Amino acid sequence: MEDRVRYNDIILDISRNIYNFAELGSTEYKSSKLLMKTLEDNGFTIINPYIGMDTAFRAEYGDGTPVIGILAEYDALPNGHSCGHNLISAWAIGTALKVHDYLKTGKIVVFGTPSEEGIGPYAGSKAIMANNGAFKDIDFVMGMHPDDMWAVGSKALADAEMEFIFTGKAAHMAASPCQGINALDALVTSYVAINNMRDWIKGDRHPVIGMVIREGGKASNVVPDRAVMEVDVRANSSIFLEKLVARVKNLVRSISDGYGTSLEIRDLMPMYTEYRPNKTIDMLLYDELKKLNITPLNLDMTSEGANGSTDEANVSLKVPTGHIDMKIGTDIPGHSEEFREAANPEKTAKNLIKTVDVTFNVIRDIIDSGDILNKVKKEFGDYDE
Repeated sequence: MEDRVRYNDIILDISRNIYNFAELGSTEYKSSKLLMKTLEDNGFTIINPYIGMDTAFRAEYGDGTPVIGILAEYDALPNGHSCGHNLISAWAIGTALKVHDYLKTGKIVVFGTPSEEGIGPYAGSKAIMANNGAFKDIDFVMGMHPDDMWAVGSKALADAEMEFIFTGKAAHMAASPCQGINALDALVTSYVAINNMRDWIKGDRHPVIGMVIREGGKASNVVPDRAVMEVDVRANSSIFLEKLVARVKNLVRSISDGYGTSLEIRDLMPMYTEYRPNKTIDMLLYDELKKLNITPLNLDMTSEGANGSTDEANVSLKVPTGHIDMKIGTDIPGHSEEFREAANPEKTAKNLIKTVDVTFNVIRDIIDSGDILNKVKKEFGDYDE
């Protein structure tokens, strides 16, 4: 009983603190420091910075097999924790500490993953980790996210974000426009051309194209010499998305050349991939929730397409990954003020503790059963056949 109270106190304290820190992606210094100190105080060995990222870390405890990975997120949005990452980090640490106390053989590894929301130089840190072999020694991984329902499994669209910077030449709009090079014209033409690409993309790719103009000139009587556009494209296949991104870039280059502007293209984050669920782990999570009289939506079993993107998907292509969604409200849109209020740890304590317990029980069962772990790995390997 004393251990349970200790776990709960740590979990809720972390959730409160990180909720109040509300640090944007790539600047989560207080949040990552709190998580690392909590883990270090409980015997974990910390690697920080991790893969060149100051607010990323890898924390390990134990030895041997299996090696279990836990994904911790802790970045906020400009309006605070309106995606509930304070709850993810608290869940991750709580689960890790319970596994830590249970382990007889094996290792628990907590990955501190900055900027899932794609802000700053560490945007998509899980993709960066996946691309650099961070998960090559991990047997399976667990992820969590707050939502407006209980669910297991995950789906995600592959996602790429780019910035196009057009540079032209300023001139007086009335007296000498012919001596200028209009960067905004090049941008607007590119905007329309990219938008018209929707007709080329088959609907079964679930294409999403989002664009916003960041800069478009300084005065209406001056030919704009600089214009900046951000473009977000998504699809249900990263292989297809790579082709789409290449086509978009080539299209914009040709338009820029036609207008005589110079062009800089910046990739704003590593590409997020589609999600590969591990139905074996997800069904274990499902069964544990059923024991609590909770019937979650099993996303692995639905025919609905993905409607969002996450860098956890990049992890799922490298290692078997299970996922649980924790209910914090009903019919609340993500990234909204309503979601931020619902993620308040004072309102979510009971469900947060339940989610930790459910995740621990599944990890415990996999630790105790080589057959389950073999089934998890076989399912993952079957994707490559």
